[in-house]
Amino acid sequence: MTFTEEWFGPGSCLDLAGLVEDVEDVPGLIIEIGSWEGRSTIAIANACRPRVVHAVDTWKGSAGEPSEVLAARRDVFATWQANITEQTAGNVQAHRCDWRFYLESLNRADPPTVAFVFIDAEHDFQSVYDCIAAVRPFMAEGGIICGDDIHHPPVISAVFESFPDEPIQQLGPIWARRL
Repeated sequence: MTFTEEWFGPGSCLDLAGLVEDVEDVPGLIIEIGSWEGRSTIAIANACRPRVVHAVDTWKGSAGEPSEVLAARRDVFATWQANITEQTAGNVQAHRCDWRFYLESLNRADPPTVAFVFIDAEHDFQSVYDCIAAVRPFMAEGGIICGDDIHHPPVISAVFESFPDEPIQQLGPIWARRL
């Protein structure tokens, strides 16, 4: 198992797994938007097994962020694949594309229900806000929208503007909202 950056720690993995377990009886897709080397993917996949995790990422990093430079230097997707193969039961499906394209593809199908979505892609206000807005219509009753980096000012602003009068749960750097 290879994790080059320490962007998502063991405590966050436990918190994320707990959130996934909270939707065990909620029908619908389990989606991760932003997977990098797969630490969070593994936590989600092992918590929801045998359900499939739909991992959505370009594996090219986010424009203007350090991840873009790092991804240009190495094959992050190959590292992700190796980690997923080694640490999960194979219940992960990669969608190597921008989250916008993936969510638009859901729009073109019979609208599926989403039980759980974890958002950890771009960290600018507009991207986080738009991602929440795009996935929210698909959410099942009792489903959870959550994400990482609540301590990052653009992320916290996007989250609180997306849910202005609704309680947001915070677990370390993870934010969550049950619908």
